[in-house]
Amino acid sequence: MLIASAGPSGLANAYDGPIIDMHVHAWPSGEDGGPDEPMNQQAIAAELAELKENNVVLAAVSGPQDFLAAWAAESPGGLLLGPIFPCIDGKNPVYFRHECFADGENFPDIEWLEAQYLSGNYAIMGELYNQYAGVPFDDPRMDPYYELAERLGIPVAFHTHSGPPLTAQQCCPAFRLSNGSPLLLENVLVKYPKLRAQIMHANPLVYPEVFDLLVQFPKVYVDISPWQMAYTRKKFHRLLKEYADAGMTGRIMFGSDGADYEKAIAAYTSADFLTDKQIDGIFCKNAERFLRKNGTCEAATKK
Repeated sequence: MLIASAGPSGLANAYDGPIIDMHVHAWPSGEDGGPDEPMNQQAIAAELAELKENNVVLAAVSGPQDFLAAWAAESPGGLLLGPIFPCIDGKNPVYFRHECFADGENFPDIEWLEAQYLSGNYAIMGELYNQYAGVPFDDPRMDPYYELAERLGIPVAFHTHSGPPLTAQQCCPAFRLSNGSPLLLENVLVKYPKLRAQIMHANPLVYPEVFDLLVQFPKVYVDISPWQMAYTRKKFHRLLKEYADAGMTGRIMFGSDGADYEKAIAAYTSADFLTDKQIDGIFCKNAERFLRKNGTCEAATKK
């Protein structure tokens, strides 16, 4: 729902409805230490408080095993947890090289992982970091995980596009820009037709073929972070307009990806070519449909 606003940011409109955030990270706040470290404890509390303050009724949260457990302990409701992998030397490939899993492996043990989903500890898979680890999306090592996700109806989130500057030099030697195209998911989507896939960072200004994927595979949805912050407002609106002109705004799910919520929300609400229905879809109802969480947005609105 859009409402008039004249807040400190000078926004013409604001959004006061429920949000499902499909791109949240449970990561260390520094290079060393686990979730019991005071700095990390403070960061977890602050991030969870921010979700509540911005009416985030569900958050898809990915991260190392111990940080996911810490988030769940602090906030038992409203979180959809998912492991990050493939890892590099057992560590999170991006930013902070923290151990992904308790056993130090690059891939989670498949029986252990299935138990996490069946018990309700985990609800999503990913963000998958294949591009960072130099593991193609259709690498045979990924098949057991896709098979599990398809069988249990687990949504899978794929990192695409690019990464921070100097990624191959400073973080991940196997990282290549050429492996960031969403089109490289095609073999996976054909082989696993029931897979519910989320393409992260889906940017038609760079990869227009993302629309071909959306046409071919109705179970595929996108989030378009971090472009609401990385691009100028004008350029982000160009990106949004591509989706609107293609009739694909119903497949966009909001993702903050660590962004300031007020500014991230304003990037969408300031797009005067979007209708209130499209805005409501992007912030909540599209993800509700993708996640098969019928009634989530309506229930949150009535509170």
